[in-house]
Amino acid sequence: PVSCGSTAVPGSGLDGTQAISPTSTGTAAADGSGPEPTPATTTTYTAISEDDIESVRAVVSAFWAAYNAYDPETAVSFLDATYRASKEPIIRSEIRRIKTFGVQLGVTEKSTPILLGPNEAEMYLNLKEPLGTRTILTRLLRHGDTWVIVYSEEAE
Repeated sequence: PVSCGSTAVPGSGLDGTQAISPTSTGTAAADGSGPEPTPATTTTYTAISEDDIESVRAVVSAFWAAYNAYDPETAVSFLDATYRASKEPIIRSEIRRIKTFGVQLGVTEKSTPILLGPNEAEMYLNLKEPLGTRTILTRLLRHGDTWVIVYSEEAE
């Protein structure tokens, strides 16, 4: 089974109550003289709700649980249609390979989900495999009340 235990550090912006997402606002010259200067940018932050954090965690956890159950149908069901079209053959191949060797992937949360925009979130995971541990960046989009995975790849 997949473990999605939090490794959040209180006060770091990764503890669920202070998770943030940047949005930019700009300013321009109001006097109309000459070319307008490049807008100055300030950053404001929007908190992610605890419900959104739990929803994102649930989708990501269920996706990796499907991997460990060797169930490609369920795994790809958590993907956005466009991402699914490009990644489904790869995911099916990966699941066949780990099933052949009886591998169970260890998945733990590296950072609490953060909101990138009103309907976009991301989180980092630690993925423990037989040859080591990799960091995975997963991005999700909200479609109505449902979050779907639009990107899940090894982070640099």
